[in-house]
Amino acid sequence: MEEQEFRARVLPLQRLMYGMALKVGLPPDDAADIVQEAQLRLWRGREGIPRPDEQLRAYCLRTLRNECLTFFKRRKETVSIESEGEALSKENIDLRDHAEERDTQAHIEKLIDTLPAGQKIVIRLSSFGGMDIEEISEATGYTAGNVRQLLSRGRKRLRELIR
Repeated sequence: MEEQEFRARVLPLQRLMYGMALKVGLPPDDAADIVQEAQLRLWRGREGIPRPDEQLRAYCLRTLRNECLTFFKRRKETVSIESEGEALSKENIDLRDHAEERDTQAHIEKLIDTLPAGQKIVIRLSSFGGMDIEEISEATGYTAGNVRQLLSRGRKRLRELIR
């Protein structure tokens, strides 16, 4: 794929990708950075970009999703206890309650990590990304029925694991 074709086919999807990054919960500045990273990744792998335009949109959103997951993973690893403590004191939140909530969330995230890949992805996009069935379907390439099924089975499995 040449530069002109890339500009004509992929760059018009930038607004869609940016909106999706915002829906996942990224701040506007980080969302713009993640979209640029995703476009850079698409440029580097431009030979593997699908030819039909119907598949291109899903391919770009899947690439964006992967970049977002990488961003969240990196951010989770680099959050310092001091910065969290400063934010807590500013908001007058009880540190113990926050620690318990963080431990609970970490426990649930570990349980989500034990789920099969499809269930894990749709639960994260639904719960943490605030996406609806149609958006998840578009981002993952699964049908809406498959997304509902994966969500249902994943939630059921999580309830079993929590008990």
